[in-house]
Amino acid sequence: MEESVSILSSLYLPVVGGSLVLPNVSVAEIVDYQTPEAIPDSPEWFLGNIKWRGVTLPVISYERLNDTPLPDNLNNTRIAVINTIGKDHQALPFFALVTQGIPRQTKIDQESIKEVEEGDALGAADLMKVVIMGDEAIIPNVEYIESMIMQSRPA
Repeated sequence: MEESVSILSSLYLPVVGGSLVLPNVSVAEIVDYQTPEAIPDSPEWFLGNIKWRGVTLPVISYERLNDTPLPDNLNNTRIAVINTIGKDHQALPFFALVTQGIPRQTKIDQESIKEVEEGDALGAADLMKVVIMGDEAIIPNVEYIESMIMQSRPA
């Protein structure tokens, strides 16, 4: 009898210095970049809000959340709308993350993903560094990002 192999459709989201990897089901949509409406006295990583399908979404810079500087010229910038998974899902069903290029799809099985334990330390918003079929990527800590957004939202 053959063992079934679970394959997960995923997306690489380009950020400065590498890529994030998330399951397709975590990403509601990729949209063209639009300048967020700034919120006074917000942390540097909280870029503001955009409207998406009639919903106001907080927009974050993953790089700034991890204290990584952004380059002056950003080409092919997009916004990834992320489905939330944490305890505040009702109050925050989605958030938006700025990508530094066009995301690309991949298929991942259990055999093709390996955790990387050496190298640079993880950033606050990083859950794990991995290598997938030779490509290095970061699995983001989505629950941490959600909690930071909830702490930073105006009352």
